[in-house]
Amino acid sequence: MRSSFFEFHVAASGLFTAKSQLAVTSHNIANAAEPGYCRQLGLQRATTPLGFNDGRGMVGTGSEVYGVAQARDIFLDKKYWEQRGVRGEYLGKTTQLSMMENVFNEMGGSDGLASALDDFFAKASDLSTTTNDSTYRINLIQTANTLAEMINTEAMALRKQQIDANAEIAIVAEQINSLGVQIASLNKQIALLEADGSSANDLRDERARLVDELSELVNLEAKELDYTLISGRKAKRYVVMINGYDFVNQYEVNPLAVEERPAAGKKNPMDAEGLYDIHFTGSSAPFDLYHLRLKGQLKGLIDIRDGNGAASVPGSQATVSYKGIPYYMNRLNNLVRTLAKAIDEGMYPNDPNDPRLPIQDVVGHVNGWNLMGDQPGTLFFTYEGGPEALSFGVSGPDDTGLYEAMDCLNFQVNPALRANPALLNCSASETQGESAYDVTKSFSLVKADPSLFKEGKLLDFVTGLSSEMGIDAAQAAKFEARYEDVAVSIDNQRIAVSGVDLNEEMIFMIKNQQLYQAAARLVNTINGIYDFMINRMGA
Repeated sequence: MRSSFFEFHVAASGLFTAKSQLAVTSHNIANAAEPGYCRQLGLQRATTPLGFNDGRGMVGTGSEVYGVAQARDIFLDKKYWEQRGVRGEYLGKTTQLSMMENVFNEMGGSDGLASALDDFFAKASDLSTTTNDSTYRINLIQTANTLAEMINTEAMALRKQQIDANAEIAIVAEQINSLGVQIASLNKQIALLEADGSSANDLRDERARLVDELSELVNLEAKELDYTLISGRKAKRYVVMINGYDFVNQYEVNPLAVEERPAAGKKNPMDAEGLYDIHFTGSSAPFDLYHLRLKGQLKGLIDIRDGNGAASVPGSQATVSYKGIPYYMNRLNNLVRTLAKAIDEGMYPNDPNDPRLPIQDVVGHVNGWNLMGDQPGTLFFTYEGGPEALSFGVSGPDDTGLYEAMDCLNFQVNPALRANPALLNCSASETQGESAYDVTKSFSLVKADPSLFKEGKLLDFVTGLSSEMGIDAAQAAKFEARYEDVAVSIDNQRIAVSGVDLNEEMIFMIKNQQLYQAAARLVNTINGIYDFMINRMGA
């Protein structure tokens, strides 16, 4: 049964509908420049029609705005999170690798490692062509000491960077936790405001912005699930998973915790003390630092801190195949161990097939004779706290454990030689006398040997090490730029769907303004009709 003023009701619904749509448009315009704001749409529909009593059909009852929705494409959001995670990974790597590159660039400079090696072999050559002037012995030992200290300094710089990367991992974990707490808090506010069926769109925008921020730190999956309460009312539950694990489950957060590894838990022998492992505070579930799906800045920092080329060195555990700080420290270890064994014993590095392979025509320092006519097996290079001399067995000098214990941090010139240059072994035999310098003269063959490293000569190894670092840094920078472009492209697609276009909003504003004016004129027209029917026709 229609009201006597039914037409007024229909016309008024048009007024209210246009007014509601203008309110939505004004909100969009006011937030057009707000980062992360998602354009809102007034959901409009015709109200339930009424039937005529005589069954001749139905008549419309007007319109209504029954809700306000967001113009959001979840598929684009997921693509954006994925690309932003990869971009975050290479952003972290680029920053760390640029610092590592500074260390390795110094190797090839005029004051770098390559120059120090040249000086060492030049001083050895000078000694082999001079008379018994103790100055040349001192110069050789001091130059060798400078070389060792330079390697120690570069290794310490890498160790310091590993410690810094470790501290940054803890900071990123705390940022992840903070974002998780904020998302859970927003979930509570959204659930409270939407309990009556409304849409808390502005809070949803803020939650989406936090998820965007989280996606650069770690790979994630975010989804909203429908479920039914005990009361029978429908509700939604928002879930965020990181690296495949539950992190935010509506109101609950499963935060990350960092914990220092025990000394026995080192992944690489050269690792600094106190590196962090990560686990979830609220459960016994570990956080797999080396899973292939891990992305984001957390992934980049872990690769730099722990990457050892997938356990390419004895004593290292499998972490990631990325060439991080442990990988390059192991490369420096290879340098000092190979150089020390070649100078000390005239031998190539230990080979499982031929562990004592001599370098042709190179007389190792331990095999030489000093000024006192002694052959004490004195080492030229050793390590801090290591032996100063080797004893001789049936197969030659006994170097058991010597080079395994030597590394780029403890590598040094024998303290006994630094204290007494007369202990320098120069002669290849006791009968040659003190003016024979066969031992130090043969050092130049070590420098020129093309088989000393798989890369070739000693300086080829140093140059190759610096170049390898440069290639890794350049590759990370290119990947960062590439994935930044991809993320921006996807974000532009999101903006095309969700962003506020002021031109469109102006069109909507004019359209709804005209609808409002038309509805208002309709009210006036109906008012005139009723006025005539009620006040004049009965006169």
